[in-house]
Amino acid sequence: MPKRVDNAWTKAGAYMGLIFVIPVAGFLGYWLGGYFGGRNGQAFGAILGVALGFFETYRQVMRIEGQK
Repeated sequence: MPKRVDNAWTKAGAYMGLIFVIPVAGFLGYWLGGYFGGRNGQAFGAILGVALGFFETYRQVMRIEGQK
């Protein structure tokens, strides 16, 4: 089980770090979708990037709050 973060300032800092996760994942997914092209194209890459960004956000929130 991950260690729970109890200090309010530490939690705030950890949550502020999540601000960059979804936009960066969406941009990289969009860019990779355009780069590799193929049948799915950029829209699929953007959707996949944003979905992975949300998943990483969920994982980090569970880590910060100390839940599984």
